[in-house]
Amino acid sequence: MWKRITAAALLFLFVCGLIAGGWKAQAYAEDDSGLSGDVALLKQEVGNYVMQVTVENSGADFAGTVQLVFASSGYENCAYNTEITLPSQGKKQFTVTVTSQAAETIRGLCALNFLDEEGDLVQKLNLWNVFGRAVTGMSVGILTDDAASLGYLDAGGENFMFGGMNYPISLINLDEENLLGYLDGLYFLVIDRMNVASLGEEKVQAIQNWVRAGGWLMIGTGAYAEDTLSGFSGDFLDVKVSKINAPGETNVLTANMGYGYYSDYENAEIDLAQMTVAELDLGEMSGCFGMSSVNPMLCSFSARNMASAGFDVSRYFGDGAVAIFPVSLGEKELRKMEHYMIWNLYSELMSQSNSYRSFNGYWDTGYLVQQAFGVIDGKNTVVDFTLLEVLIGIYVVLAGPVLYLILKKCKKREWYWVGVPALGLLFIGGVYFFGQSARVNETRVYSVTVQQADSNREETYFMAYHSGLKEWQMRLNDGYETAGPGASSYYGYGNPHTDDYFYVVSNDSEGLSVGIKPRENFDNGFLYAPGRTDSRGSIYVSGLRGSGINGNVHGTVTNETDCDLAYMAVWTEGFFLVFSDVEAGETVDLQQAYQDGRCVYQDDIDYLDSLTYNMVSAYDYNSNLAYEQDDIAALLIGLAAADNARNADRSRALVLGVVRDYGKAVAGRCNETSYGCLYSFVEN
Repeated sequence: MWKRITAAALLFLFVCGLIAGGWKAQAYAEDDSGLSGDVALLKQEVGNYVMQVTVENSGADFAGTVQLVFASSGYENCAYNTEITLPSQGKKQFTVTVTSQAAETIRGLCALNFLDEEGDLVQKLNLWNVFGRAVTGMSVGILTDDAASLGYLDAGGENFMFGGMNYPISLINLDEENLLGYLDGLYFLVIDRMNVASLGEEKVQAIQNWVRAGGWLMIGTGAYAEDTLSGFSGDFLDVKVSKINAPGETNVLTANMGYGYYSDYENAEIDLAQMTVAELDLGEMSGCFGMSSVNPMLCSFSARNMASAGFDVSRYFGDGAVAIFPVSLGEKELRKMEHYMIWNLYSELMSQSNSYRSFNGYWDTGYLVQQAFGVIDGKNTVVDFTLLEVLIGIYVVLAGPVLYLILKKCKKREWYWVGVPALGLLFIGGVYFFGQSARVNETRVYSVTVQQADSNREETYFMAYHSGLKEWQMRLNDGYETAGPGASSYYGYGNPHTDDYFYVVSNDSEGLSVGIKPRENFDNGFLYAPGRTDSRGSIYVSGLRGSGINGNVHGTVTNETDCDLAYMAVWTEGFFLVFSDVEAGETVDLQQAYQDGRCVYQDDIDYLDSLTYNMVSAYDYNSNLAYEQDDIAALLIGLAAADNARNADRSRALVLGVVRDYGKAVAGRCNETSYGCLYSFVEN
């Protein structure tokens, strides 16, 4: 007995030694491969990053794949594969175009992997800051006549937690000369004790454009309120100064403290009563700002949250956000702020912007696209069980009275207990044979290609899946330039890493392929691919106007494309209608079409989210609608993409039509259902 135990223990130790030795050998092989490289941002395009990859080989000849795995903001990393041959002592450079949703750019984490021709890992290099944005940390521009008074805004050198990572706050002192050179690289801009008008119209407009593009602006006022605020244009910041309260006078901040506001400041013994405080008149912008209960500032509301209340914050600030402090940020009392209080200033402001969602790895309409694809899949995934039902019926009859009567007549009733299992095996074989039609033998693909009708650019959104757990890819048609994740279900969660990937994009001599590494059977992949195509004509709109619902819409739409539109949506000033059957070349009088019953859906909306349950039955509501829900779901995906393209500028109306059986996007073997969405913007 003891001999067996001793032998088993020795065997266990031996196996452990082999395993440990194996890992050491593998690590040594990676370190000794002679392969090295680097990745850097070459240029930024609309929606894409062009990365320059440099690889070198000081070892033996290499033939295989260079794989870039970019860390996303969640669990769905994307790998980009490029075939390459690299001779000994050789060096090569090539570019890889990465979609904006494929990588989290603030940290810029990336793994540069070398795979041999069998797909096995030869070398792995972990890189960071490949997009070049984290070199100086979280950059905060300081535009003031007294820079020393704002030095505390770096939080004493303590790192700022942003998107799951720590970054130092880097203060950059700005002036009239260097402002434009630094502006685009800033996350925050602080303006305090500054006559903004002295910058000149060009620079003030550049600041306003920077905010609308997603920047975060903090404005200190106090005794300098008039000089600071009056320099901005009225269509950006129309705020007047009613009164300047001297230190010791009752002011809006001390009044708010009576309601329990600013407890952190009270705990830090910061006396807001001993500051010069400006009383501000927001006028027509009163719906755009709210007084914070945490920090002594007026913070612009989230454009998304205020749309339902009738305030168009994005009209003023676009994708960015603005905070106005009734006091100068250079007040000596404020230098008592704890580090976390300074972080809260930044966090509260950034969270009110549209741009924060993109920095946080979240596409506003990604969930909507997933739900819409789910409707399309549900309406097109129909398994015919008729043959199986017939087989079950035959089996019940044969295994019951028929088999018994036959055996009885043959005087072999004792064989019944053998005949039933034998017949069962035959039945199972029949189920397997006739059930092949119910299996997913090839990749199932749904594609929605979205194109501004008269342009030569298109973007295609995919939902695809396959049975099994093996990594799969599908080859795209020519014309697509790159690809990546389309609508992630995990964005905004988890810690970024490059240990593994979910999406994969490969570029070889035959073209571009996309796919996923499934985590479970029938795992869905939501993919995206932009590219070049031919113009499909135009959608011409004349005299468009409307208000409310119940058909109060006027104007004409001419479908000058080469496609029949199964449904056409008109979205103007929150007023949304869907018309049916608009043929190529047809001019539709919207009022007449409504009266003729061609309007199949109407609503008063500001954002598309509500349509996932009002217009399509993504949540099993409204299952008996008078239109084809899969077509309308494809239309909804097109609306999401087109609305994203107009950058929250709701002053332009959107007309979009959906086309059934559009051109296939996948060149390889698959079962594809394709839609096209053609759209046009209209100035109201």
